[in-house]
Amino acid sequence: MKRLSIIIAIALFAVTACEDFLTKYPSDQVVADQAIVTVQDAEVALNGVYSGFKSTAYYGRYFVAHADVQTDELQSVIGYSNQLGEFYKWSFLSDNGEITDAWDIMYKVIIRASNLIDAIPDIEDGDESTLNQIEAEARMARALAHFDLVKAFGKAYTQADPNTELGVPIITTFELNKPERNTLADVYKFVRDECILAKDAFDAAGVAASSAYFNKASAAALLARVSLYMGEWADAVSYSTEVIDYSTFELETDSAGLANMYLTDQGDEIIFKIGLTKGDYDGRYIGYNYYDNTQGPPSSDYIPAEWIINAFGPGDYRDDVIFKVDSTKYNWAWPLVWKYPGNPAFYDTEKTTNANMYKVFRLAEMYLIRAEALAEQDLDELALTDYNTLRGARIVGYVDEDLSGQALKDAIWEERQRELCFEGHQLWDLKRKGMGFTRIPIAHPDLGTITNPGPSQSQLTVESSDDRWQWPIPDNELRANPNITPNPGY
Repeated sequence: MKRLSIIIAIALFAVTACEDFLTKYPSDQVVADQAIVTVQDAEVALNGVYSGFKSTAYYGRYFVAHADVQTDELQSVIGYSNQLGEFYKWSFLSDNGEITDAWDIMYKVIIRASNLIDAIPDIEDGDESTLNQIEAEARMARALAHFDLVKAFGKAYTQADPNTELGVPIITTFELNKPERNTLADVYKFVRDECILAKDAFDAAGVAASSAYFNKASAAALLARVSLYMGEWADAVSYSTEVIDYSTFELETDSAGLANMYLTDQGDEIIFKIGLTKGDYDGRYIGYNYYDNTQGPPSSDYIPAEWIINAFGPGDYRDDVIFKVDSTKYNWAWPLVWKYPGNPAFYDTEKTTNANMYKVFRLAEMYLIRAEALAEQDLDELALTDYNTLRGARIVGYVDEDLSGQALKDAIWEERQRELCFEGHQLWDLKRKGMGFTRIPIAHPDLGTITNPGPSQSQLTVESSDDRWQWPIPDNELRANPNITPNPGY
């Protein structure tokens, strides 16, 4: 198995687990090289693993926001601040600091998890079930971070030869070394194997909705998503069904329930979320560039494209939950992104920088995964049932549709875009499907063009063959590790 590069190792030792921890485990600090010898040490170390997901370079903000602005779901307004601009314009290079930060924090999560996993066999004061739980959570963290790395820095599994195309280095233990990149096939197999080990170790009794901790359901959810990305349709059906069959989770079936889920980060539809606290916030999170009224009228740098606004039909209560029509500081009104309205628990005033806990896995996604995988196996009747179930939960007075073949596949794809918009899925979905896109300038009914769809205010078209679907391996990593291969085009 490959080992960690010098650049990551140095970064790891420079960081202690000093972020604001969640409340499940003790909140003491453990430096990176301190031995883990007791259950309490292990619990504190596990908090350090979870803290990595909360980073603004990861699920705290940028990993989701960058994926959103790279797609055709959003457009920048004329006069915007240029925040996230290199991703919006697809002009990022290998020296981009935010890409470097993403690479670093994901590998920090991996190394923290690996150190913990390695230490568990030598812990003598814990019962077997407690140690199994800790190890399973650490394996899930290691699996998710590897998966996020490979989907960003590698080609899509279904659009390349996974046995020859390069993914990312697989890291399972800390060691000063200079690893090569493993193949896509190796990385995806590793992620699946880790999830299976974790799922087998978790106690099913520990499954809870709105959880900020990994459990048996989130292991199955990640396996379902990974299987979908691999085009392993039967496995995608099996694992998504496992999650759907838990009585713990239920689809939100009215506007109030769905709105509350996004507002307060609570709800029976949430499988796993990033457990942020008020102390974690520095003022800028996923929804910051979509609304932000802290200085007066909303300061929206990015607004929804017309096609996604128009994708919601009559009676679809997601329309009022996902969008909020408001007058911006640019003196025009438009439906703004409202999936991150700002959790009231994080604010002392009504002003908001739109900070919410990111929902990594939701039940709705499991229905969409199963529907797509069934349709790909020509099991149209079963796929249609899932499609109608989700739409029936989201649309007042919904009447079941009767679709089959390519029309059903297209409908499931469009439903996926509606349900998961602005949650960081569109970029990776386009990539795995081998689809490009073109942004069309948005014209305000009174003021004319109000957005910059791409460089030079021209249309931005990204072909599916563009090298930039793979983020560049960071310069720092390339300089420190001569064995790592750069991505083409950078």
